[in-house]
Amino acid sequence: MPVSSDALLGLLRLARAASGDTERRFVLLNRTREALPYHSAVLWDARQGLLAHSGASQVDPQGPYGQWLARLARSCTGKPPGPFHTAQVEATLAQEWEQWWPPHALWLPMEPDGAALLLCRETPWTEAEAGWLREWAQLWRLAEQAAAAAAPRRALDLRVLAQSLRRPALRRSRGLWIGLAALCAAILFPVQLNVRAPGELVPREPTVLRATIDGMARKLHVEPNQFVEAGQLLAELDDAAAASRLQVALQALATAEAEWRQTSQQALTDPRAKAQLAVALGRIEERRTEAAYLSEQVARNQLRAPHDGVVLLDDPGNWAGRTVAAGEPLLRLARADDQEVEAWLPVADAVELPPGSPMRLHLASRPASPVHAQLRLYAFEAVARPEGGMAYRLRGQLVDAPRERLGARGTVHVEGERVPFAYWVLRRPLAALREASGW
Repeated sequence: MPVSSDALLGLLRLARAASGDTERRFVLLNRTREALPYHSAVLWDARQGLLAHSGASQVDPQGPYGQWLARLARSCTGKPPGPFHTAQVEATLAQEWEQWWPPHALWLPMEPDGAALLLCRETPWTEAEAGWLREWAQLWRLAEQAAAAAAPRRALDLRVLAQSLRRPALRRSRGLWIGLAALCAAILFPVQLNVRAPGELVPREPTVLRATIDGMARKLHVEPNQFVEAGQLLAELDDAAAASRLQVALQALATAEAEWRQTSQQALTDPRAKAQLAVALGRIEERRTEAAYLSEQVARNQLRAPHDGVVLLDDPGNWAGRTVAAGEPLLRLARADDQEVEAWLPVADAVELPPGSPMRLHLASRPASPVHAQLRLYAFEAVARPEGGMAYRLRGQLVDAPRERLGARGTVHVEGERVPFAYWVLRRPLAALREASGW
């Protein structure tokens, strides 16, 4: 839609009349919608991260939406200004896009300081709209720089500072200055941000064996963690109705065969009996088909292994005698070499972990021989755990060939981004203080 220059001048007047950064950003992200409609707008800075969001006073950078938004903005950094579609971003970003934003976005970097404006809406952007927004973003940036230049500042005279440093008292305290410099360097020194979570070795794609009929679980022929071969009998179900129908069908088949033999003997002397041979033979085929179908139904009461693997079963004592419904999962069968690491990251420890982050599972039985993996899945939603609390599910693909048994438990260490040492030390205390005080 065409946008008039009067609307641009009106927005510029509002930005220049703003009393602070917060009010100027509100004009950019919210009042712009009055001239050109859109769904959401974000002001991003390559050094400071998310500065402001339309319609919200604050967005939690550690939440799922804040982490996705940060990944999207970083992927756009360095791109030329212009519109783009959800199909033009990375696959990991596109999978979550429809949960947060409509499909059409517009990227407008504000040179040269690294700030950028990111907008989205349901309909495609036109060239006229993109050009108008690009001009308005640059004018808004100039208004912000002019306001920053007009703010009072304390003058710093380098010559006065040099003369003061040559004073005898300051020369004697040179060691103090060196110590302070070393402390600052240590605080800002980048370290690896690691998180820990309980984890175990689980099957990547286990085969679920389900009940094929409505009946009762009669007998279990395997033990938990037992290795079985393809075709081996695992369990039996009890369907008395199908078994009784099979016996009736077999008896009817025997009766039909006896009638056919009797009719065959009579046909040797009685011409009328020859006409009954085809009827008797058809009755035999009918009974035989019915008996074969019921035999197949009874055979389905036996659960057999579709392939070699390990039986995964929690409590075999509660298996026999319980009533099952058709389609109900009964057993799981996993291949011995189909393993991956699963961990449950508490919400309090949730940090940004890109796909491929290194993972190490230190087993309780062998802590000196960790299992190495790479992060494959970082669940979007936290779920309640049986031991209490909320946690995010992590899945990691093994780097080496499996050498441990399924179900082995331990502690998983996941390596995140490199952060300053001060952040590494104060992250948890500051989060607890913020949760307690609400600031």
